[in-house]
Amino acid sequence: MASAGRGSRPKTTISFPSTIFSIAVYPEKPVVASGLSTGHVFMHRYAADEGVDVNEQDGDGSSGDESEHGIGGKMTGGEFMEVDRLWKTRRHKGSCRGVAFDEQGTYLYSVGTDSVIKQASPESGKVIAKNSYDIDSSPSALTTTTTHALVGTEKATLHVFDPRTMKPTNTFTDLHEDYITSISHLAQYQNTYHLITTGSTTVTRIDIRKGKLSTSEDQEDEILCSCISYPPNFEYNPTEGRVSNGAVSEKSAPVTAVMGMVTGVLTFWMKGNWEDQQARAIVSTESVDCIAEYPDQRIIAGGADGLVRLVDVRRRKAIKEFEHGGEDGVVSVATDAWGRVISAGGEVVRVWRVEDEYEEDKAGYESYDSDGESGSRGSDDFSSDDSDDNGKKKKKRKKTTRRKRARAKNRLAAMPKTPAKANFSGLD
Repeated sequence: MASAGRGSRPKTTISFPSTIFSIAVYPEKPVVASGLSTGHVFMHRYAADEGVDVNEQDGDGSSGDESEHGIGGKMTGGEFMEVDRLWKTRRHKGSCRGVAFDEQGTYLYSVGTDSVIKQASPESGKVIAKNSYDIDSSPSALTTTTTHALVGTEKATLHVFDPRTMKPTNTFTDLHEDYITSISHLAQYQNTYHLITTGSTTVTRIDIRKGKLSTSEDQEDEILCSCISYPPNFEYNPTEGRVSNGAVSEKSAPVTAVMGMVTGVLTFWMKGNWEDQQARAIVSTESVDCIAEYPDQRIIAGGADGLVRLVDVRRRKAIKEFEHGGEDGVVSVATDAWGRVISAGGEVVRVWRVEDEYEEDKAGYESYDSDGESGSRGSDDFSSDDSDDNGKKKKKRKKTTRRKRARAKNRLAAMPKTPAKANFSGLD
């Protein structure tokens, strides 16, 4: 890909005291939650879109100077000039493996290597409920639906929790040969109970009321992440999920699941066919570690090479690149209600403005330290003090990431080679 797509672009950078494992963006507000290797969870507010009052967006009616929590962002000439930390807390005794808002933004969930899932208030950070007993091993994936919170573990088990009680409603074991790497909600079926999990080299489809529905063929490539890409004719319904807003032409773009692979490939799976991938595209020479949906049937992909790519799902082609940087690469990506990209890796989160045109934007960016004076409120049943062994945990994080990638590549090298499938002709 041409280097011209990687220029200096307007972005906001939020710095952290230790390595970031996961991020989640509030559904309708410019607010991002970050889970760290020290077990801390941070909540920050960044800029709303140009011309939007961030205080009005929160509905509190106060100005930035009057807000007692210090949550008023400032806009100057269309460029964002301030990031506010709403709260931070030591949420887990081990590292925080995942954070996720529910689909209405009512709760913030987090899971850690202490095998605990916690439900908290996004506004205050206070824990509302938790479950410390029913997760079988260290969590490796977390997501939410309109009716449940779901945790995947390193033993390839999926735990399904009722958010009203935080008690498990179902548990599914041995979904993959290795740990669950991602969970994606299949609400395009107008059925909030369907989802897919990835792990090792397979994709499993599940109905969380009934159990496993199908498992794909062996893809001969480690699957690290997944997301669902919807065409423009689909709209979001809080009750039914993503549903079509009218009759869908047979020629219209299909609903597509996209998987990121350890070999730097994206694979594409069309609605209703979960036996095998239908198309693929090479986007990187290193692993694709995280992906997220973006408007107009595009996705955001982050990888071990430190780049964030905007990918056109219909053309199966990366059309833009952003350089997040860092030795750890990009470990988590998300998009917000204004069509901006949020990427996390190493000890920084970056918020990008993604323009439709392909011209270089020479604007710079401001960097903000999350240990500043802009906010401090938060609570939990553990101390809020930062850990003194951040350096050791950062090294451990790097070793763990490299070990997982090496393990995946070793497994692939040991597999018997099979002829390329004919349905990949003409693709990158």
